Amino acid sequence: MTRTSFAAAALALSCARASEPPRLVAAEPPRSEPARTPSAAVPPPSPPRAPAPAKHDPWVWVLPVDHGLRADRGGAGGFLAPRAHGSHNGVDLLAPLGTPVLAPCAGKARAGKNPSHGKWVQLVCPLPSALAFAAERRASIFFAHLGDVADFEGSSRDVAAGVALGTVGKTGNASAAVIAAHLHLEISLHDDEAGALAESHSGRDQTDTRAAHEVDAFLRERCLGPSGLARGSEPSWRARRVDPFVLLTCFGAKKPPYAKPAGKLAEASYPWSSQYSAQAFDVDSSSPSL
Repeated sequence: MTRTSFAAAALALSCARASEPPRLVAAEPPRSEPARTPSAAVPPPSPPRAPAPAKHDPWVWVLPVDHGLRADRGGAGGFLAPRAHGSHNGVDLLAPLGTPVLAPCAGKARAGKNPSHGKWVQLVCPLPSALAFAAERRASIFFAHLGDVADFEGSSRDVAAGVALGTVGKTGNASAAVIAAHLHLEISLHDDEAGALAESHSGRDQTDTRAAHEVDAFLRERCLGPSGLARGSEPSWRARRVDPFVLLTCFGAKKPPYAKPAGKLAEASYPWSSQYSAQAFDVDSSSPSL
């Protein structure tokens, strides 16, 4: 407010008070007032600050250990690696048999079995609303080739983030001796819960969703751009499916530092830095904060 406008406002206020009837005010004892030092003109009020971005509960890394990506005589385990149906829809996380598989987020889980995926668990979670995603948006997270699974076959059950869904195994088409033990992990994005629960995670189904485009735009603006996270020139998407390493990393999942495993698994272990890079953090040992 300028001096002129300040004075005008004060004059208007005094005139208004002059027309009001006098009011009785209890007398106060005289008080000594400290001397005031001359000051500069009163500055105009500062504009209101923009609200700080809402914080969200970070997702959880899906294994308690990190031995990186699988690559062996059975094939490479990176996102979009060659497959009979075209491309690998997820990532293969190398891990010893029996390693607990953890829920990255709170949601609805169900379990099943088929010849390709072996024993599997599907977890359907809301996308973090604190990151400005619509409340109905969902992620379908698929864990395959499990050894043991938690007791929720059939209908879906509510689970909390971080609980054990099963263990790493070698079931389905991962049972061959040339394929190292690993967790196959896929994530697809859906417009609502019904679409996510109906997800088959079939490699031949490459339909798209609006939610996938929304998450893509968010990741580019809030994570990939600021952090410089990239996998060379390779894309992070295949229709509605997103690279699980990218999504978990950008959603704040704190993975353990990469460590080369002992024994025969070491031959199939490749660090994340063999495929990914970032400017703001070390892809083998940390993750960005949104």
